[in-house]
Amino acid sequence: MRAVFPSSRFAWARVLGVFCIALVLMSGAIQVAHSHANGQPDHDCSLCLAAHQMAHVAAPITLHLSCVIVAVVVAPRTLERPRPAVSFHLISRPPPSSGASLA
Repeated sequence: MRAVFPSSRFAWARVLGVFCIALVLMSGAIQVAHSHANGQPDHDCSLCLAAHQMAHVAAPITLHLSCVIVAVVVAPRTLERPRPAVSFHLISRPPPSSGASLA
């Protein structure tokens, strides 16, 4: 069976994929190995600025609520479920007997 797409299209896709993976690995290695002579981050270095820009964690907001029961409006009542008219105890099929087999 012949392929619908030419193989040169897939070759370019493979090359582009390998290039992207290599770019991600190289940028990760550069970020890890990045340092300056004085050991302090440089304010003009774009890599240092990007590394130190992080999301700041906000303090959670806590609300202290209190609830006091002043008066009972309605007395709690119990729910009565209606009983079924027919009581059938064998709802599920019992297991097969030990003598039954498919052979």
